[in-house]
Amino acid sequence: MKHAVITGAAHGIGKALAHRFAQEGYAITGVDIDAAGAARVERELNARFVITDLRSDTGIARVLPKLIQGKPIDVLIHNAGINAVGRFPDISIENHERVIAVNFYAPMLLTAALLKADLFAKGASIVFISSLSHYTSYPGAATYAATKSGLASYARSLSIALAPQNIHVTTVFPGPTRTAHARRHSPHNTREEKRMPPEKLAHHVFRGVQKKKHLIVPGATNRMVALLGKWCPPLMAYAMRKIILEKL
Repeated sequence: MKHAVITGAAHGIGKALAHRFAQEGYAITGVDIDAAGAARVERELNARFVITDLRSDTGIARVLPKLIQGKPIDVLIHNAGINAVGRFPDISIENHERVIAVNFYAPMLLTAALLKADLFAKGASIVFISSLSHYTSYPGAATYAATKSGLASYARSLSIALAPQNIHVTTVFPGPTRTAHARRHSPHNTREEKRMPPEKLAHHVFRGVQKKKHLIVPGATNRMVALLGKWCPPLMAYAMRKIILEKL
């Protein structure tokens, strides 16, 4: 039985990923701060969870001993993420720091610790859930966008460094997804039905991992938006300002 470790697995995209990989016979270890949500997923999947706060070094350090006791890791998915939305100067420094800690520091520190402890199976995959904002910007959530672009850059370099060890690195760039997180931080939810269901995103991620893809932009619409962001930055900057910033 293969082993998948998924951060932020109690809700939303992480929960959908846990279900998708469990359907394929993977043993699931989730990492989450929400003990009640984790308990529900544990019952649904016969999974196990490490309950910890990834905002702190001690919280990250708590994960390692739990994983040493389990199977080697075949797939590690860095999915946990938080946001801070609003006019940039109105967001407190503390909230900016929390976003950076969970979205950026935690994946780097946890990956480094697991590599140092040699906990990856041969041919393992490390998956970083970035964001379509890497291509389009995210006015109103600039720190979130910065952490997600930082993850993409980190993953690109890590992929080269780990290739001799036969560890594959995949970066995923989801667009708007139908989750409570998206509803909570969106300036409006009138088009929620057009957001990608997390189960569909999880399917894209699973197939991409199996095919050892380096980059996944799930969905034709998201791929088109990513291309526009890459080749027509002024157009996308104008669109994002109208769609998000002016509605805050």
